[in-house]
Amino acid sequence: MSPIAISCLVFAGVFGGALFGMLLRKILPPHHLDADSKDVVKLGMALIGTMTALVLGLLIASAKSSFDAQKGEFTQMSANIIQLDRTLARYGPETKEARDVLRRTALSLDRNWSEGTS
Repeated sequence: MSPIAISCLVFAGVFGGALFGMLLRKILPPHHLDADSKDVVKLGMALIGTMTALVLGLLIASAKSSFDAQKGEFTQMSANIIQLDRTLARYGPETKEARDVLRRTALSLDRNWSEGTS
């Protein structure tokens, strides 16, 4: 489902709920509309808002830690490839084929994971 479709569904749900609440206000008996009932509804909505903020914060923290872990692994893999290339360079020209394969691998990683910089 596209993000626009989801946002339209959420808007329709919220707008429909507001219209239903306006209709329900006319139907409810007066003792359901006193100050105590309103305070209970406000307290419930505050609890729902707080729990929503907590869940969203945990979701964002989890996504960031996953991204940071992947970025760290990529950085470590790149450093290992560079170290292996330099080690192979010390062995002389007979490692040229292995170094070419290693460079192609590094270029492939660079294309797939970098932000456009080498």
